[in-house]
Amino acid sequence: MKRTTSPALAVSILLCLPFFASAQGFEVGGIAYNVLSTSENTVEVTSRMNNYYHGNIKIPDTVVYDGVTYDVVALGEDAFYGASLSGITIPSSVTRIKYGCFLFANTPYSINIPSSVTEIEQLAFAAYGLRTINVNENNPNYRTIEGMLFSKDSSTLVECPVGKTGTITLPQNTIRIAPNAFSYCTGITNISLNEGLCSIGTFAFRDNVSLNSIVIPASVSYIGANVFEFCYALNSINIASVNTHYYMDGLMLYSIGGDTLVSCHTSTDSLFLPNTLRVVGGFGGNSDIKYIHLPEGITTIQENAFNFSSLESIEMPSRMSVIDEYAFYGCESLNRVVMPDTLDRIGRGCFSYCAELESIDIPNGLRVIPMETFNGCSLEVVNFGDDVEVIDTIAFAGCHLGALLFPPSLRVVRNYAFASYGDAGIDQVIFSAPVDTLESYVFYLNSIDTLRLRNVVPPVSTDEGCLTEADVNSIIIPCGSLGAYLADDYWGQFADKYNEDCDGVEEAAECKMVVYPNPATDRLFVVGATGCRYVEFVNFLGQTVLVRETADSNVEIDVSQLDRGTYFVRLYYPDGITTSKVVLQ
Repeated sequence: MKRTTSPALAVSILLCLPFFASAQGFEVGGIAYNVLSTSENTVEVTSRMNNYYHGNIKIPDTVVYDGVTYDVVALGEDAFYGASLSGITIPSSVTRIKYGCFLFANTPYSINIPSSVTEIEQLAFAAYGLRTINVNENNPNYRTIEGMLFSKDSSTLVECPVGKTGTITLPQNTIRIAPNAFSYCTGITNISLNEGLCSIGTFAFRDNVSLNSIVIPASVSYIGANVFEFCYALNSINIASVNTHYYMDGLMLYSIGGDTLVSCHTSTDSLFLPNTLRVVGGFGGNSDIKYIHLPEGITTIQENAFNFSSLESIEMPSRMSVIDEYAFYGCESLNRVVMPDTLDRIGRGCFSYCAELESIDIPNGLRVIPMETFNGCSLEVVNFGDDVEVIDTIAFAGCHLGALLFPPSLRVVRNYAFASYGDAGIDQVIFSAPVDTLESYVFYLNSIDTLRLRNVVPPVSTDEGCLTEADVNSIIIPCGSLGAYLADDYWGQFADKYNEDCDGVEEAAECKMVVYPNPATDRLFVVGATGCRYVEFVNFLGQTVLVRETADSNVEIDVSQLDRGTYFVRLYYPDGITTSKVVLQ
């Protein structure tokens, strides 16, 4: 989970980008709604674009729009984010209050929850000034204890109002503290945890900036990741001596056995972690740490592990397999990252807003670069690994890339993946092989000198198109493909930009290649493939459907599993490519 106060996808990032209005949304009486079901005629209250709610909001149980009466059944995610409310009325039709519904809103001292609400998500009431969450006594799932939101059986603390101050004492029958239960409770100075408490959820005490000490009872058997994130005043964490699951080493909280670092509050600028570690987390907001040595046994960096820390360099061990979401988000001093080829997955936004990061090598084996991964970085150079297949939404938005050379493995580039914030241009964009799909606004606000495509048939470009709001000087396409591009509904608009590559860059002219039989059925033979690295079959949609590495000059290829039709067979040599058209029948 990201630090919620940071600019996220729905806030400062996308304020720079065109907004796709939902056909399912409307506004009535100053309240915005999103249609959840057209068959059941249900809606949720949602946020108003660039216009926070204010005043006394009375949500109706039904709303009429365009002749249809809808039941208001939910308060949507971030619906009242940042609102300034003098009052709020939640109707008895509402059954669900979603994540962050009142996050960072200014609200009255109390909010009333009707008996109809059966699901309340994390951070729903993280509103400034809120001191009491009143739950109707007939609610089947929730109750109020000392102004805090508990499960009906009192075993789980769901959420403490942000406006609570001073000392909090949990009831003796509390078994579980839910994730984010005390998040942003900046006025709480002491929390007394009861013996019998078993579980403390992820981010449970995040941003408790006044909390200076805490005692973990012997009964606690689970502590989630980043539980004390941004607790800057915390200088004492005591674990009951008979606790068999966790121990303290100074201000570092470890699981018994030392395989997981849960939380670190050390003030040193350089740290060597123990060799027993397998999972590391808990450095979020650490303004002292600049360098950390990760031992070879570590396989996982947890979400938010180092976010907003002062880390300057990180070299990941050779067994590393997972970097979770937002692990290095907002590390503004981070200028060097080394990732191993063993890496299987990196999470969303894991390097977002690393302002000093100017170059990155994407390791081999990594297939997906997720949403926001390098958004807002200062990247000038990206070296893609051999296996990247998908580059997700705003993965490199706001970077300063001079050139892009994509690997042959790339298949999909999603919306705004390389969007500029208006201060960058890309000289060269080169696709090494045909790409299946380029979604909308991929190169938004970029000025591209040369775009080189390898597709004989144009790639699919969704909705608004991949080059919308981008300036392109020249588009280089394979020899003989101009007709296909001009006939395409989207690509046809760039008629004055095209240059066919017929000068030998695409074709290795001296290579004598024979493909037989043609037409073929189950087997295809290629003669004259000396020096060829691999053979690629491309269909008429420009999609690569078969790749075969070659070592001999004569190659036999099983094509029995391919759909019948016309294909382009391409042989890749060190100095170029040869292409032949074949028919399978």
